[in-house]
Amino acid sequence: MSIDADELAKRLPRTPDFARENLALVRLARAQMGSRADLLNAIASEALELCNAGSAGISLVEETAGGRCFRWLSVAGQCAGLQGRTTAWNECPCGITLDAGLPRLFVAPQQQFACLRALEIDIPEGIVVPIPSDSGHLGAVWVMAHRAEQRFDQEDLRLLSNLAAVAGAAVTMVNVRDAGAESDRRHDEFIAMLAHELRNPMASIDGALAVARRMPSSDARIDKVLTIAERQCGYLRTLLDELLDAARLKHGKLVLKPRDGWLNEIVDDALALVSHDLAARGHTLIRTGLDAPLAVHADPVRLSQILGNLLSNAAKYTPAGGVIELAVAPLAGDDAGIVAIDVKDNGIGIDPLIQPKIFDLFAQSAGDARRSEGGLGIGLAVAKRLVELHGGSIGVHSEGAGKGSRFSLRLPILRAGQAEAPAEAAAAPAPPRPARLLLVDDNTDALNVLTVLLELDGHAVTISDSGRGALALIARTRPEIAIIDVGMPDMDGFEVARAIRANPDLDAVTLVALTGYGAPADKARALAAGFDHHLTKPLSLELLRGILAQAADAR
Repeated sequence: MSIDADELAKRLPRTPDFARENLALVRLARAQMGSRADLLNAIASEALELCNAGSAGISLVEETAGGRCFRWLSVAGQCAGLQGRTTAWNECPCGITLDAGLPRLFVAPQQQFACLRALEIDIPEGIVVPIPSDSGHLGAVWVMAHRAEQRFDQEDLRLLSNLAAVAGAAVTMVNVRDAGAESDRRHDEFIAMLAHELRNPMASIDGALAVARRMPSSDARIDKVLTIAERQCGYLRTLLDELLDAARLKHGKLVLKPRDGWLNEIVDDALALVSHDLAARGHTLIRTGLDAPLAVHADPVRLSQILGNLLSNAAKYTPAGGVIELAVAPLAGDDAGIVAIDVKDNGIGIDPLIQPKIFDLFAQSAGDARRSEGGLGIGLAVAKRLVELHGGSIGVHSEGAGKGSRFSLRLPILRAGQAEAPAEAAAAPAPPRPARLLLVDDNTDALNVLTVLLELDGHAVTISDSGRGALALIARTRPEIAIIDVGMPDMDGFEVARAIRANPDLDAVTLVALTGYGAPADKARALAAGFDHHLTKPLSLELLRGILAQAADAR
């Protein structure tokens, strides 16, 4: 029967063992770093030990089509095998306890609850304590005795009440944490899927433009139209890269690949990225401080990205015919080894109230229509983090509307010692000798475009639009190189690669993975499946030609 827990006060309580209790709380604090299931199991185990019970557990409320019920999510002791079972609300001691909102003592509960009679284990008595939370009771923590001489007392009630409070706070915290982790996981999956889905059509467009460039045409307007299309495709690639960088920035996954190089060349690369924007708006670019070569140790791609972003913003937010200055100066004295780079414009300026937030992710001057020039509000946030990864700093200053802006970088990247001038750019390598190629992709547009491009280079190309078809074809045609899309429905590229590598007769085939997924984990998975190389869409013909040349040299 159900008895008010005050009945326990009539029993002679045992002496509290605070040392044992404190040790239990320490273990529970550590368990909070693990999964929700581990935490609940730890609470049930501590309840079992602290109360010297026969069984102990955690039952949480669940909403089902048939109504509310309790799921025995964690069970310790003799009833441990029953973990995972459910009991209806009105057929469970936990239901009576939560309806009352107070702890309950149950004496001979098997006489009242059929669900307990089915256990075939004697239960002389048990205590059930609600698990509190800000939104109501989450469920209950309970202990059961399985020996007639086992009797609970007020000390057991105190211990269970403390454990219930710990459980309520901890489960709430873990739920929030896990929900956040699940949200982050889904966010990452969405970004990866979005990148993959965008790269597929971009690959077809990019390839079609490259083919069109190499086809003869008597109409002079074709070149102008192709230039526009190539520029817009490049803009889409930039937006996609910024979107991926935003995801990496949020999760601390932006990384550098520094190496020795020349700041002059890095600046040239950055200017090449924005040359059209500068020319289209009739801006004047003043470049100072790079008459002599400056040797640096930095990530050239990321540093070029930083400068390109600053120059692009200057071009966007400066009215036509403006002046943009790029000033580079090595510092001396205590600042030796640091290079100062300033990008200054005479454009529309930045409101002083906005300047402290200008480097925040997705921050834009939404209230100023003049700054509505496209972009995602990502570039400056990514630039700031990349500068910090180089050990430097970035700041902004503007006197306000119409008074221009100045972005200042301080980067400790200068290499010590006398530097030699950058070597002249090497001549473009000759195209690799023609080879037998197999292309595998379920995207027909991408397949056809890449086929034409490779045939224009003189290669003999065989194609398949499915993984299973590719396996049949490769055994017959014996290509030297197989370029395989990994995201096919019937048999993905990883399965195809593993099947090829399992056939000793095909050991000489070089396998190239082609995918819209470009994270390091994706590359590692491709190499583990047996691919020799991993390329992301849109396909870089320069990278592919390098692989073809490397494969030709190996034969």
